Amino acid sequence: MKSAVLPLFSCIIILAACSTIERPHETPVASVWSSANPSSIPYDVRREQFAKGNLVTNPSFEDGQLLKRGPDPLFRLTGWETVGDHIQWVDQNSASNASDAHQSGRRCINITRDKANEIDEAEGVISNYIPVIPGNYDFTYRVRLQNIVSNKRRLGVRLYDAIVVNVLFFDKDKQPLNPAGVNPLSGGLLDNSDKSFSFSNFWRIEDFPWGKVRGRSYNYPFSEGDIPDQTRYVRLFFGLKGTGSVWLDDIYFGYSKWNFTALERFTPFFNRHFTLAETLIPTPKHVREVDAITYYHSHDPIAHLPVIVLPENPTPADRSAAILVQTKLGDVLAEAIPGKIDNQIKIKILEKDYGEEDLSASHLIISIGKNRVFQTVQPELPMQSVRGNAQGYVLKAERFGGGHVLFLMGVTSIGNYYAATTAVQLFEKDQFVYHNATVADYPDFLGRSYVFNDWRREDQLQRDLGAVNRMSFYKLNKVYVGYDRAKKNWYQPEDLFRRGLAEAGRQFKENGVMHLAVMVNPYSHFPMETAQEDLSDALRYTWTHSSPESLETLKDVYRIGLDAGADTIMLLSDDFVPHVGANRQNYALFTAEDRRRFVNLQNAQAHVINQLKTWLDAEYPGTRFEFCPPWYSNEHIDRSDGKAELYLEELAFQIPRDVAIIWTGPTIRSLSIDMVDLHRFNSLIGRWPMLWDNTLYARNIERKRYGGYATYYPGKVTLCNLFEPYDTNMPGDFQQYSDSRQKYTNGHASTEIYKIKYATVADYEWNIAAYHPERSLWNVLSRTYGPAGAEQLIRFSDAYYHVYGICMRMESQGDAGAYLAIGKKSMARLDDSFLNLSQTLSKDEALLNELGQFRDRQKKRLDRLTQGVNPEGS
Repeated sequence: MKSAVLPLFSCIIILAACSTIERPHETPVASVWSSANPSSIPYDVRREQFAKGNLVTNPSFEDGQLLKRGPDPLFRLTGWETVGDHIQWVDQNSASNASDAHQSGRRCINITRDKANEIDEAEGVISNYIPVIPGNYDFTYRVRLQNIVSNKRRLGVRLYDAIVVNVLFFDKDKQPLNPAGVNPLSGGLLDNSDKSFSFSNFWRIEDFPWGKVRGRSYNYPFSEGDIPDQTRYVRLFFGLKGTGSVWLDDIYFGYSKWNFTALERFTPFFNRHFTLAETLIPTPKHVREVDAITYYHSHDPIAHLPVIVLPENPTPADRSAAILVQTKLGDVLAEAIPGKIDNQIKIKILEKDYGEEDLSASHLIISIGKNRVFQTVQPELPMQSVRGNAQGYVLKAERFGGGHVLFLMGVTSIGNYYAATTAVQLFEKDQFVYHNATVADYPDFLGRSYVFNDWRREDQLQRDLGAVNRMSFYKLNKVYVGYDRAKKNWYQPEDLFRRGLAEAGRQFKENGVMHLAVMVNPYSHFPMETAQEDLSDALRYTWTHSSPESLETLKDVYRIGLDAGADTIMLLSDDFVPHVGANRQNYALFTAEDRRRFVNLQNAQAHVINQLKTWLDAEYPGTRFEFCPPWYSNEHIDRSDGKAELYLEELAFQIPRDVAIIWTGPTIRSLSIDMVDLHRFNSLIGRWPMLWDNTLYARNIERKRYGGYATYYPGKVTLCNLFEPYDTNMPGDFQQYSDSRQKYTNGHASTEIYKIKYATVADYEWNIAAYHPERSLWNVLSRTYGPAGAEQLIRFSDAYYHVYGICMRMESQGDAGAYLAIGKKSMARLDDSFLNLSQTLSKDEALLNELGQFRDRQKKRLDRLTQGVNPEGS
């Protein structure tokens, strides 16, 4: 079988390769080119730089010359120099310190220091000069570590700079440049050449197995990978200043896709033809296209419509599969011969009482699960490829009589439904053709969730319930119902909350494909990050850890969801646990009674968790339990003055191992997570955490407090996309590192825009290896709104962010006159784009209303900034 995979950005790479020309060693660069404003650099120049891929010579250290053998060998590496005396060129076939030493090829570099003085410099390897142009660069490497300790251990410090990873910047004359970069959060400067931030907050590293790491200076919202505008060369340095052993391999430094606007990234898709199999959402693991089946001839008076056959005792998921196929075929009939089909003609769903005559005349039988048709035909289905995957399925058509039987066969009934969601995408929209393909498929993540809105009105609830079928069609399978941060009476659930859970539970029970989860934060009645000493007694004693009444209150809130059918609860302690002292990350107990009984926060929260777990096991057995600690990211741990490490180690020791511990990554919105980030949190809790992912809105969030391109980087805002697909750097098999292969993705799926975003999340979570953000979003937009509509949506987003960026410049530079003319021109383009959309997507009123609100917001912003302003020079 072949996998339906489209290489990321492949069209741009091909175009670039075709137009690449030989250039001098130093690429001439205009003085106005800027990393902070990629569009200042001609597109052809950026495209050519991107097409070069990895700019590192000898990235895996395979090439070199051994000058002297023996206990102190001498060697010369192609493209690299050594710094210091403790570097070895390791051959995995002969070296005693190979330590599983290679990631590719035979060779890697080892740096081992048994002793390091406090005043010593780092020893390691440095690359030759690498020609570059301004812009943003991806920088990754693979590393193995053993017994890493700071050379300043006498001072009781963390590793800090014990491991040194640098990107050194040089001008056209190869003179060093100031590496300072602006920290957008503080406004101060940081060392942008220092890319060892991932290691800096460990106390020590005893053993880190081979893993891919991203060189970075800081976390989001810092624009990692930007180089100073005057940079014409870089050198990469990897060194060890402390003691221990480091193995290095597979260095990558290359121009990133974050030098191209969203429109530039998507333009290659506009005229590209995709087969139906290539556009399946989510992308199946294995697809083999066979042929096209014509299953009905509308001009033939004796032609029979397809029939759907269920098992004799169908589950709710089986019935949902049948209804999904029935609806699709009914839609095809309506499109293909509108007005000519009697409304009484239905696609029949057969269950028990049917005979051979019900089947023999049809050119296509859709067989769901193990039924009489399956037993009669005994098809040869590749079930061995999905064995052991409860959500796996096989989709295959076989000839039967004068037609075909399309088998939708899951490992379980939920697999039958997932087979149906794939099958319906292979039917043409307006003609009676099924694009036959054999599909063997199963998901990477077992729990693929989204979240309902904070219901404040009945229409919000009904909108959420109405979207469930669409979200389950994308193979998402869990919905979280959370608390409303704006409402402080979490302990007094309102009627709308109760009714919403009950209605969602009934709907999920009927469809058999979606699971319900309930989230409660018993600290959310407090102000966010409040000081413990500022609490009133009324707030302080609203809910406590030691009170049996408080525990019952918490159970009562969960019980609403559990009685409605929820099979997952999440206990939250994020953002609202009070702190002591000036450090807002020094979370602590807030009543004298709790301090006397539990001493510290971890003991108190472990008590609550264990009490809830005992209750769940007795009254709601099988319920999944998830817990979000107050220190839920590595950056929170960094800021805890050492308290978080002890908290996490002791809490994890006291609670059952099947309680999942929530983690958001290195920071709150972690656009990059690598193996070092995971290793650090795992080493504290003794298990893999469950990822809470906040990245769906990270790049284009517009609120000042939370950052992103749309807050701090006016020259980069056109890189944003209103329909931003899921686009986070993760290890290639990340599902293995998230508890029970579950993942929570934050962002209410109550808007049309977020429904689009969540479809790309589903695509990633189902098949990580085949996932490419741009292709995924293009498929979702094209399938939902047609290729013409998809193109118009991308162009609207581009026009929107051009206006947005101009407004940002006006606000930051205080010179509206300089941008007045271009602002008006860009606004006119946005208006024209919205008009085109209104004509192309006239039936998609909900989406048009949302986009109209975006347009109106920027129009008002621009009008406010330019009111009474004359153009520059007038």
